[in-house]
Amino acid sequence: MTKGDPVLVVENLKAYYPSKEGLVRAVDDVSLVVREGECVGLLGESGSGKSSMALAMLGLFERIAKFTAATSNDPDLMKAFAKGIKGETDRPGVQGSVIFRGQQIIGLPQEELVKIRGKQISLIPQGLGHALNPQHSIGHQTAEVLEIHDDNVRLVEMKRKVLEYLGIVQLADADIRFVMDPGTFSGGESQRILIAMALIAGPYMVIADEPTSALDVTMQRQILNVLRMIKEEFGVSLLLISHDAGVVAELADIVAVMYCGKIVESGPAVQMFHNPKHPYTMGLMSSFPTIAMMQMRAGKRPRLRGIPGNPPDLTDVPPGCPFHPRCVYTKEICKTEVPEREEIETDHWIQCHCWQEISEEE
Repeated sequence: MTKGDPVLVVENLKAYYPSKEGLVRAVDDVSLVVREGECVGLLGESGSGKSSMALAMLGLFERIAKFTAATSNDPDLMKAFAKGIKGETDRPGVQGSVIFRGQQIIGLPQEELVKIRGKQISLIPQGLGHALNPQHSIGHQTAEVLEIHDDNVRLVEMKRKVLEYLGIVQLADADIRFVMDPGTFSGGESQRILIAMALIAGPYMVIADEPTSALDVTMQRQILNVLRMIKEEFGVSLLLISHDAGVVAELADIVAVMYCGKIVESGPAVQMFHNPKHPYTMGLMSSFPTIAMMQMRAGKRPRLRGIPGNPPDLTDVPPGCPFHPRCVYTKEICKTEVPEREEIETDHWIQCHCWQEISEEE
């Protein structure tokens, strides 16, 4: 099921930031691998830590968290970055390991990270409303990545490449409209522009953060087709972040399910959709079945099950397994001990005390 060598290896990644309610454990001891030419789907409810994980991988999490603390006008939040809250191992910032193409990203100076971002690993950001600068043309913004990474690129060459990539993402009349401001483009067109910006410098890996969430069904289909083309024709590794299991089912080779800052289950897409083992994954998959998901679960009768309760506050995560307050299979051990990460089949990992008993019931 895997493709090529690892491009990105994440091990024991933590990303915490302070808030007035306490320390927010946005990403809590996460491990993940993305290989060459592979699409990994990061799936979970809103607020589970998916976007924070992407920002931590790119070296942006701590800067954004510090900026948020500074603009809150709360001096205690700024002090928290310097002194920590509960000791050395439980403090704001990013800890752990993120190795991209053999290089450790965590701890790199910003000037080194700038050389990597956009050129080797790029981000299609979430939130079309503020992702593009309304004061500059889309041609200027698309060319910006080339300017940053190549001081000697000529204006004529830049324009040619911008038009080439706007054409690749199928932006209509790109040769005329590249001088227009973002306000003249629809949501689907803006998403295509962001994809062109992410691709133009020739990265090895692209992180797509909720690329279809603000679009209607027709536009979602078109954007998914563009992402599929990128994966298949460009051979780019793709980390697809979404709360929509149907979107992930369309593209992912590997699926990682995130809950309360942790990856509770990960494995090949066929196994994850056809035979999930973690109770959260089971509930997530059956909450909103789609045609693509039903096809992957061929031979099994689809069941709507939903998930009771609400996700916990990340400043007050319950002890033991974070899912236990919502889980119908909870045992006493679930309330006190965090499950170990366990490989139950080849490349199929889970963090659950009860998965074997659940499998027997199923």
